[in-house]
Amino acid sequence: MRMFAFLVLVLGLTLASGAAYYVFAKVQAAEARLGSRADDPAPQIDLVQVAVAAKHLKFGQPLTREDVRLVDWPATARPESAFEALEALFEEGDAAEGRTVLRRMEPGEPILGTKITGFGQKATVAALLDSGMRAHTMPVDASSSVGGFLLPGTRIDVLLTIRDRTEGPSTRVLLQDLEVIAVDQDTDRDRIEARVARTVTVQGTPEEVRRLTLGASLGTLSISLRGYGSDRISEADPLRRDELLGEITPVAQAAPEPEPAPVTVRVRRGSEVSIKTMD
Repeated sequence: MRMFAFLVLVLGLTLASGAAYYVFAKVQAAEARLGSRADDPAPQIDLVQVAVAAKHLKFGQPLTREDVRLVDWPATARPESAFEALEALFEEGDAAEGRTVLRRMEPGEPILGTKITGFGQKATVAALLDSGMRAHTMPVDASSSVGGFLLPGTRIDVLLTIRDRTEGPSTRVLLQDLEVIAVDQDTDRDRIEARVARTVTVQGTPEEVRRLTLGASLGTLSISLRGYGSDRISEADPLRRDELLGEITPVAQAAPEPEPAPVTVRVRRGSEVSIKTMD
């Protein structure tokens, strides 16, 4: 009995020693791998200098050297229209003209060519137009401006309603996915409060501007607001009155009642007889 207990004890110690050695070997191997990685040289990252905002910048604010600083930026992640030198942002000399901020920027945000104007330009509609685009202004009211929720930077569809004497009224999608660049005379994209506007200015190609101008002379233009990120183009046909309400059957008119026959009265006076017609 004692011999059996002794053998069990020896077997337990052997198993415990084997497990401890196995864990020790694994820990040593892991430390060796970590040590070899620590000895490897760190990968080299190519850096370039990029101009960023040194403080909060607001729409319409003149850009000065105190507003900008240069920071190191990974060359592979450099924004396409970023500036790598202050000389590209500011002119030298007494006749130097400055730039104006077109978008709100936070400290450390890269200053891009799309966020500032050219030299001597102000934050006007002309400075917001993309290359080759034109601006077109439409009159709107509370209903046609989506209840005042249009803001600079939103995108819209334009609907045209025509009232034809022969075919009746119809509505069609005239243009889609146009960008609003100004509401009344406000071009500030940082404005978030809604207000009822009197005019909306959109940018479009010369062909789109011609379509808007002709459409305004043919019927009534209204606006449909698109959701952010929505770029789906609808191929819907014009909607006519019969398609909306169904075919309208004209109501048959009742035949007019015949006019009553006139009443005649004969009056005899001796040998004379006279006839009178009563209305």
